[in-house]
Amino acid sequence: MSDKRSEMVALNADVVGYSQLIADDIEAVTATMEEYRNLVEKEIGENGGTLVNFVGDNFMSVFDSAMDAMRTAIAVTTEIETRNATRASSGRARFRMGMDQGLITVSGDEYFGDALNISARIQALARPGGISVSGRVYQALDEPALRFKPTGRHRLKGIPEEVEIFEFADLPGDESATSSARSLALESPTVAVLPIHAEMADESVRAMAGILRTDLIHRLSRVPQLNVIDAKTEPDGGGAPGAARYMIETGVHQAGDSVRVYAEVFDVTSMNVVKAHKRTALVADLFALSEEFADEVGRAVEVELIVGEPAGLYAELGDAEAIEQVYLGWYQLTAGTREGWSRALEHFGRVARSHPDQPYGHVLSAFANWMGVSSGWARDPEATLLKAREQAQVGLAVGDPTGMARTVEAAILMSQGRGEEALEAIEKVEIVRPTCDVTFGLEGSVRRYLGQWDKAVDLTDVAMRLTGVNKPWYPTVKACSLFMGGRVEQAAGVAEMVLEHQPNNLEALLVLAAAQVELGLERRARATVELIRDRYPTVDVAEWLDGNPYRSRDMVSRWREDLIAAGAIPSEGGDLRT
Repeated sequence: MSDKRSEMVALNADVVGYSQLIADDIEAVTATMEEYRNLVEKEIGENGGTLVNFVGDNFMSVFDSAMDAMRTAIAVTTEIETRNATRASSGRARFRMGMDQGLITVSGDEYFGDALNISARIQALARPGGISVSGRVYQALDEPALRFKPTGRHRLKGIPEEVEIFEFADLPGDESATSSARSLALESPTVAVLPIHAEMADESVRAMAGILRTDLIHRLSRVPQLNVIDAKTEPDGGGAPGAARYMIETGVHQAGDSVRVYAEVFDVTSMNVVKAHKRTALVADLFALSEEFADEVGRAVEVELIVGEPAGLYAELGDAEAIEQVYLGWYQLTAGTREGWSRALEHFGRVARSHPDQPYGHVLSAFANWMGVSSGWARDPEATLLKAREQAQVGLAVGDPTGMARTVEAAILMSQGRGEEALEAIEKVEIVRPTCDVTFGLEGSVRRYLGQWDKAVDLTDVAMRLTGVNKPWYPTVKACSLFMGGRVEQAAGVAEMVLEHQPNNLEALLVLAAAQVELGLERRARATVELIRDRYPTVDVAEWLDGNPYRSRDMVSRWREDLIAAGAIPSEGGDLRT
């Protein structure tokens, strides 16, 4: 009998924590696995698949279509969750599932092919009770009702090329899904403050320890873009809640009349210490120390988890009030509103006036004014750009070590359609201190318009590494740049990540719709266009596209044709209002 080779979808599943479940109750788990096997065989059979094997806690199956495989995975996972609802938590078992599509050879009862191996590797990365699929399966599932979260490109063991992986988003499991935005550092971090350890202290010091913890929570709650959980209020009496990426453990140790206060910030995903602080004082001075220590820890959390590398630059201002103005300005600017922009200009302006011989207030004001024009907030764009350029030149004159002043100047020239001058300016950028994320992000944006998409991708990656919480326009520029370079699968993945965090980002929506057309996902592309119509009912997409200063007209034409195919632009030209 000859071997048969055809395009198929492989579904691999494995029970989470099987060894521990067996150790806890082998008889109950054995019975559960027999129950699961019957369920799996039934669903695979009803959806036209073939069960290749079911060994211990793992099964492999193959299907002729991605939709049949997905239907099976959803049915099995949903039914298991229904049954788990009536079981004690110790008796619950969940599969992780992974899928890939490719050529599979069938020889008798044996199955061979890379898709089998890749589906197993993807399964290992899926969340408990979750389903993850490769880019090939995602492309085959051109069904807008099936929602996926892109998790980025992954290097899998034994697989030479990186694999794009998507996580199915609509399962009923009670485990928290991995945030796809996290890989772009777009989410606001969450910190859980654990109960304070004060066992080795007398009663009066333990009472003071409670005040110290309260002061810390109050200080952290003042940090913009930081979510704070008081873990002491959890029903189980403590521990870091599942929603928290970080936790803070605090304690007070007493030795006679002296105390040592400590606080450690942990990353829950790795249990690595992000930052550690300790102070020694007399018991009588503990009350006075409390607020000071809370401020020290709060500032460290703000710098490490939100501001990132630029915090070192702003510290050179040597003025706590001016540093506060810089941070408040950033938070207002990233709010994405005209009011926030106006307030950001006020904050940066105060820094420029209080420290005229240092560049930071000037260049931040220049950047904010440029951003006000590019975002449509400025009432007099021409005058605002002129002011931004003047501020950038002041920053250059007083010695800007970040390169930000020159990149703002290039961005202004680019927005004025002066591409050759923008290129000349960007080539003059000198970065003495490569720690300012905006410099790299803005240069990436300019180079994207100049058609240098590969450099733009590299620059936005650097920008995103330098800061704790990224400005959403960094990955938006990256998505556009990837699309320009023909890396449409990656472009779609990054655009979807941006939209999960910022659903009204028009540029990301237009990149996604065009990329979906080129990936053959016509139904998804039209669903994306419906979102654009809903969120931007008066937008003229053709005019928007022509209004961007892209120098590659071939790329603009390609983007236009994709958007025509998706229905975002009528074939005769026009806008979404028709």
